[in-house]
Amino acid sequence: MNECKIEKSLFPVKIFFLDGTIKEGGVYLSLQAAHHEGRETVSDVLNQKEQFIPINFKEEQIGLINKTHIIMMSFPLCKENVENLMPCHVADVEINLDNKTQKEGIFVFQLPKHLTRVKDLLNHAKLFVELRIDKEIYLINKDHILSVKEK
Repeated sequence: MNECKIEKSLFPVKIFFLDGTIKEGGVYLSLQAAHHEGRETVSDVLNQKEQFIPINFKEEQIGLINKTHIIMMSFPLCKENVENLMPCHVADVEINLDNKTQKEGIFVFQLPKHLTRVKDLLNHAKLFVELRIDKEIYLINKDHILSVKEK
């Protein structure tokens, strides 16, 4: 590894933009996370304080994308890309987004014991929250959620 560079791997994702565009690309993940053990996750990258993130789009050059224009990002659920959240809370929900999209799935989150409600997640979690739908993970930008109903 070069002393001036941090080794990263390209992780494939699908990006859903505010204007309705959906693009496939990749997010660069560090082999060592800054704030927990193991590899950096897509959630780590999206929830960093930086407003712009680099995304490597298929058939285009790398773009610096403003996270406020990302409604959600998705990728397949598999052992390698799921953070170890033990203990964690789950909630079956229906979400309505400001682009008129509706998603049904399961919120998976880890907050202190006294913060176990969906309301707590939405008010205390970072910018992007995890919704699992079948074998897919959606990281949804809370700024674009209009409403959430527990099922």
